[in-house]
Amino acid sequence: MTETTIRRALQDARVQLDVARVDAPMLTARLLLGTVLGRSKEWLLAHDDELLNEEARARYAALLTRVIAHEPLAYVLGVREFYGLELHVDARVLIPRPETEMLVELTLDVLRRSERRAAGFDHCDIGTGSGAVAIAVAKNAPSARVLASDVSADALVVARENALRHGVADRITFVQSDLLRAIDGLPTVLTANLPYVTREEIEGLPPEIQEHEPRVALDGGEDGLDLVRALLDQIAERRRTSDVLVAAFFEIGASQGAAALAAARRRLPDARTAMLRDLGARDRVLEIRWDQ
Repeated sequence: MTETTIRRALQDARVQLDVARVDAPMLTARLLLGTVLGRSKEWLLAHDDELLNEEARARYAALLTRVIAHEPLAYVLGVREFYGLELHVDARVLIPRPETEMLVELTLDVLRRSERRAAGFDHCDIGTGSGAVAIAVAKNAPSARVLASDVSADALVVARENALRHGVADRITFVQSDLLRAIDGLPTVLTANLPYVTREEIEGLPPEIQEHEPRVALDGGEDGLDLVRALLDQIAERRRTSDVLVAAFFEIGASQGAAALAAARRRLPDARTAMLRDLGARDRVLEIRWDQ
């Protein structure tokens, strides 16, 4: 079999990825080969005249095949960075997005400032998926009592694995629940990154998302807000007998700001509500607060 250098392997991979219309083909090629060899991108550049053995070439080809078939890069690599943490991800969970880090920042700020604490949990993350938000909060607020829930048992397996990886599994309670149905009471802070993609939008998503990420983590109904409204209703019902909830933060789609605000104001008229924008100046987080 013809010998192949790292340089040649990367060049050939870039061409294949480019033809398949994969974003950032050279960067992707380096990330995949770095994963195969257990080396950094910088190491690859400094040693690009070294030869790849047959096993490495075969493993590299297998990863390239998956990416060319538009499987998300995070699933192929098996990891995604979120809030400075490396999380395991696979097809059982939605891939954490950078904009979701807003939920962590907002939660940590409330926990630092609020003197009021719920008797049960300081932070409850609904629709936790990979556990990204709950784990980041637990890592950065060591005394916080955290609950993470998801309707998917498979997602909770991944979340627990990530919590173990980062040493916070003993401080997070994992509960399989359809929104708040299996959870008692209300926490001090609630976060929710629920499915908010409309049925129509799902059909237009890139194949990396539409064909690979779990549909249950994407489908938010006709207008994308079915689960947001359902959770707001549950919060409103529990607020009738409890005032421990200081703040709730919902991630939403960029086109849903006005509708999400209207839904929150209709159901929680005693709260202060606002729409927060992400770094791209897009509506991203529905903020709901009560007097602390």
